[in-house]
Amino acid sequence: MVFVSSLTPPEPPKTTALQNLVAQPHRLFFFAGVVQGVLFVALLGLHYAGLLSLHVSVGLYHAYAMTFIVFTQFFAGFLLTTFPRYLSRPSASPKEYLPIAWLMNGGGLLFIALSFVSEMALVAPMLVIMAGYVKLCLLLLEFQTKSTVTNKVDTTWMLRAFALGLVGQLLFIANLFIPAYALALGVSFYLYLFFIVLIVSQKMMPFFAANTIIGYTMNKSKHFLLLVFVALVLKVVLEALSMNAFVADSALFGIITYELLKWRLPFRKSPAILWVLFLSIWWVPVGFGLFVVQDFSALVGHSIYLEKSPLHALALGYFTTVLVGFGTRVILGHSGRTPKADAYAVTLFGLIQAMALIRIIAGIFPQFGYLHAVLTVAVLWIVIFGLWSKRYIHILFEK
Repeated sequence: MVFVSSLTPPEPPKTTALQNLVAQPHRLFFFAGVVQGVLFVALLGLHYAGLLSLHVSVGLYHAYAMTFIVFTQFFAGFLLTTFPRYLSRPSASPKEYLPIAWLMNGGGLLFIALSFVSEMALVAPMLVIMAGYVKLCLLLLEFQTKSTVTNKVDTTWMLRAFALGLVGQLLFIANLFIPAYALALGVSFYLYLFFIVLIVSQKMMPFFAANTIIGYTMNKSKHFLLLVFVALVLKVVLEALSMNAFVADSALFGIITYELLKWRLPFRKSPAILWVLFLSIWWVPVGFGLFVVQDFSALVGHSIYLEKSPLHALALGYFTTVLVGFGTRVILGHSGRTPKADAYAVTLFGLIQAMALIRIIAGIFPQFGYLHAVLTVAVLWIVIFGLWSKRYIHILFEK
């Protein structure tokens, strides 16, 4: 005789949308990065349009905020998800990463508020943000030190880049008291921001291709990152000393272009979610190629001023495409969906390329409506992340 219990198993406790958002690091930090990115760019656009006035230098506001409040949050979400996997460690718990998020975002909102007061007032939010950043670095370092994985080359380079990011933050704070902006920008942008994105790219892009495309094999140079790092250090030092960086920029252009050709990334055979990533990294030779043109023209006495075009080729063309590409892949993959880029997503990637081109052209030909181009780029940034959020952000709040 079979007895069937009349008792039904209890339903699992229901979770709120907010609980779902903070349940995984990529959810919380991606959401915060989008919100902060839209806020900072919107205020910057309003400042350029003359509709409000920031009481801080635009360079400090733009460079510091986008580096350490916006892009760093996306890195935090991505690396707190993937770092444990790289090192065969358990995932970070909410009690470990929630304080990081509160400090970074609380400091970010305070940074916005005090930008209407004075530059000196920014010391307080920058210290709060740095406290969150230090906690993030220590958490990543803990994964590294407790891991028994033998190959830690890439994660070691990532930690070095994060350490240099801390140096960059200290230099930005020092710049409020003594002139240190050029060095602060160089260390933060090249040795931290660019280098982190490049490390992740060279680790993941060939790996994705090898696991997706039959017959593709990875062909990476053993000392690629070391050579790039040395050239980046040389570039930062030369620019901080107001010297021509032709040698460093030429080295970076040559080393990275050679490496990308060596990878032979299979554009035509790859699905859209991959080839958009492959496209993004080719903005790097474009950026350093523009630097070489600018440097060489100065050497021969016919200076061609490209304003911030080379830098924005990297920041908008490379960083932003990678950010949206990896972000989309992580959100879909960690929600049980198949990572793919449909026509809607490909259109967003196309808009990012258009945004980068507009900003590059504005720097090369400022006489043809520079201000209008900058405002157009600001609007496009908000539109792109608005449309991206419309499609993907709700997933972050699902169970």
